[in-house]
Amino acid sequence: MTAPEIELVAFDLGNVLCTVDEATPANRLAELSGYTPIEVHDAVFSRQHKQLFESGEISFQQHASQAIAELGITMSVGEFTDIYDGALIPSDAMFPLVSRIAESHRIALVSNTSEPHWEYARKFLPFSAKLDPVIVSYAVGSMKPDPEFYGALFARAGVAVNRILFVDDLPVNIEAAEKAGMIGHVFTSRAELEGTLSDLGVV
Repeated sequence: MTAPEIELVAFDLGNVLCTVDEATPANRLAELSGYTPIEVHDAVFSRQHKQLFESGEISFQQHASQAIAELGITMSVGEFTDIYDGALIPSDAMFPLVSRIAESHRIALVSNTSEPHWEYARKFLPFSAKLDPVIVSYAVGSMKPDPEFYGALFARAGVAVNRILFVDDLPVNIEAAEKAGMIGHVFTSRAELEGTLSDLGVV
């Protein structure tokens, strides 16, 4: 049976379009606070904290204010955010491929992320203006692999579910995407993604 033609390629942000290095900002905040990098990581980047602000339950500004107070650092939320944004490192090698896809197909962003990380990423992604829709967890109030997150994508994509290729680095998110009817690709490298894209007739 021939696979449906792909119309939309939806990309995760972290560890697909950029790498994530939480150690660098944690080390910087440790220098400023006197706490250990592990203690800083727990206060700023722990799963428990990220669940709150990446799901939109609290704002990132609230989280930043709480972390600044907990660490006893004298700085503004803006200064804290600048250090926090240093966790994202652009995956420049991916950009030509995504730009090439965008010449013939729609591209979308599908990410569990925070408001400052998306605002920061959109400045370094050369194709950010072409990402449509942009589904970010803090804005839609749900996180992958929750069905509500994928539902937000379907509501705004305007294409048949089985014509969406969903690219993510976490198998659990791909399993949920495939269960919802999309074609999934667990991202491990650009080369493997190019193979999948070629097999599906995207590039």
